Amino acid sequence: MVTVDGDPLARRALRSQLAAEPDLELVGEATDPSAGIDLVSDQQPDLALFAVTARDRRTSEAIGDMYTASPKTRIIVLAIERDDDAQMQFLKAGAAGWLIKSVALEVLPRVLRGVHAGEAAVPRAMCRRVVSEAIGPGRADRNRLRPVRSSLTGREWEVVDLLAEGATTAAIAGELQLSPETVRTHIKHVFGKLGVHSRDEAVRHVERLRREGPAPRPERDGSGPLPQGQ
Repeated sequence: MVTVDGDPLARRALRSQLAAEPDLELVGEATDPSAGIDLVSDQQPDLALFAVTARDRRTSEAIGDMYTASPKTRIIVLAIERDDDAQMQFLKAGAAGWLIKSVALEVLPRVLRGVHAGEAAVPRAMCRRVVSEAIGPGRADRNRLRPVRSSLTGREWEVVDLLAEGATTAAIAGELQLSPETVRTHIKHVFGKLGVHSRDEAVRHVERLRREGPAPRPERDGSGPLPQGQ
């Protein structure tokens, strides 16, 4: 594999991490996209780690050039910041996936082996978008509908959406860039707001809300007593 990264400290850290992984041999390093394209063309590696600034429009062109230079090379983008639109462009240009550059180094070998085996290094949220764009408006979008009136916050809905996919606390934390403890707090709040006691109950409850909407509030006809404090 090769790496393309202008940060010498990041390259050194990656080199150190991979030194303990005999099946992940680092055969070359480049400091800029142009040199990276030449390196990929020369080495024809199985994997290429490409550190980028997501909003740089030239990144997609560089990925496309790398893919053209070596179609067998699976390119994993290490993005400094998250940008869903840019990440979709990376995938369309030929990348096999992307990770936030701040990902723990000890996680990288597992991801790299998965990509080498044919998996895509794509977060769950991006998988949903890829599927949605592939099949067009339809079931994938309808499953994500949220009631107009809901006690759950936007972040809590994101947590529940991932629970519905069977994601673990650790997976949700990684997907939403939160700590596991924060995820547990969100889940606790969801349980309390929905009046449920398990993840399965929460998922069933929100699926009912998606289908039916929240229960209507009883209308007042003005004949009964006002609640206390009114």
